[in-house]
Amino acid sequence: MRKVGILAAALLLSTTALMAQGIQGVHPDSTPLQVGVGFTFVSFNELPSTTQNNAGLNASAVYYHDYLGAEAQVSDVFGSQNGQTSQILFAGGGVRLRWSHSSSIQPWIHGVAGYTHLSPKLSLGGASAPGYKVGGGLDFNPHHSRIGYRVSADMFGSNFFKTYQLSPEISVGIVLSLGHE
Repeated sequence: MRKVGILAAALLLSTTALMAQGIQGVHPDSTPLQVGVGFTFVSFNELPSTTQNNAGLNASAVYYHDYLGAEAQVSDVFGSQNGQTSQILFAGGGVRLRWSHSSSIQPWIHGVAGYTHLSPKLSLGGASAPGYKVGGGLDFNPHHSRIGYRVSADMFGSNFFKTYQLSPEISVGIVLSLGHE
């Protein structure tokens, strides 16, 4: 039985090596779907005199047609407020515009509008509000593989407590390029 397992492993490794010889590098413009996940940091300007630092995760999916893409994004960050754990959840959709500066670096800008939820609920207003993100970033794919790296910076806007919040957001993560045009 052990010999069969070793033979199966050797066969699997040799077929993987043969398949890899025919795979060409992935050029950013040839992938219509990109899925990204990462770590995000938001300095939430809750009230004019109150800033709350939050950290968490974000995820996005973008379907491109040439340089223009439709984007869906979710971010969930956590912090502390008056000794309690706080959470800011954002989910939205929008557009992304990319430039193919080189085959390994892809700058982009985007605008996303959606729903924002804040917890714990405070007595100053509701726990949900419209929100938006406007910003940009860079996707790095130095080895022309399906997996690259992403850095981005956004201005996160919301309207809680009958006042506007403009909060900077910074994210780093990985991006997976899927499909071919």
